[in-house]
Amino acid sequence: MNDSLKSYVQQITKLPTVPDIARQILSLVDDNKLSVSKLENIVEKDPSIAAKILSVANSAFFGLTIPVTTINSAILRIGFNNVKNIALGISLMTVLDDGKPEHRVYYKKVFRHSAVVGVVSKFISEDISLNISEEMLVNGLLHDIGYLVLNRYFSDNFTKILNTFEEDGTLIEAERAVLDFTHSDIGTWLAEKWELPGIFIDTIHYHHAPSAAKWNTKHVAVVHLADYMTTANIARITEKRPDYPFDPAALDILGITEEDLKNIEAKIRDKASGNIFG
Repeated sequence: MNDSLKSYVQQITKLPTVPDIARQILSLVDDNKLSVSKLENIVEKDPSIAAKILSVANSAFFGLTIPVTTINSAILRIGFNNVKNIALGISLMTVLDDGKPEHRVYYKKVFRHSAVVGVVSKFISEDISLNISEEMLVNGLLHDIGYLVLNRYFSDNFTKILNTFEEDGTLIEAERAVLDFTHSDIGTWLAEKWELPGIFIDTIHYHHAPSAAKWNTKHVAVVHLADYMTTANIARITEKRPDYPFDPAALDILGITEEDLKNIEAKIRDKASGNIFG
């Protein structure tokens, strides 16, 4: 942690703890009938989170012809683990929404971008036959959680970042110019503070530079590609393209070629040609 990041996080006097709903979800056992019932009960206690889960579950990337309208039907149609991971990611993101009107615009933009990256990450991992597709949903959902921290706790400087970016350079360069650290750095700090699994921490930290990752490299590489494609073709948090760097090491890590990448992008554009959620 550099001195600038340390000085910023010390200003956060009331950091929300991991929400109870997330703790309960993390404790569930996969593919257990009792856990399915428990997951349904946990989620339905929070209608706002339940609504967001259904929105993501109805994404075109799940290939549902008839939208699901209840958590139970979502579990039956897209599977327990998919719903569990969507619920986990959304519950952790939602706790950073303080409801203030001045923060809502970018909260919604970051949320939508992150949700799309989650489902695109799942799609990519399935397309190239990685056995991690369900895990990728939550990894993609949480990759930009640092932006939610900046938006909630340092909104003035977040605005400065956006203004600096509009004038010149890339979004990450603007973050470093204003803060001397990036959204990945403060997102990693939060994930460590919350004691989230290392797989999430690595993805949050290295999603713009998978070549620097030492562990969970395939997860990081998939989210890197999903983030890059989503930003270019579907949903981003800024009006103009943030020009995130593309790390070709992601292709080597996943054992795919540039031609494979173009084919994946074409499939994703086709999937996203309609309403990305439902």
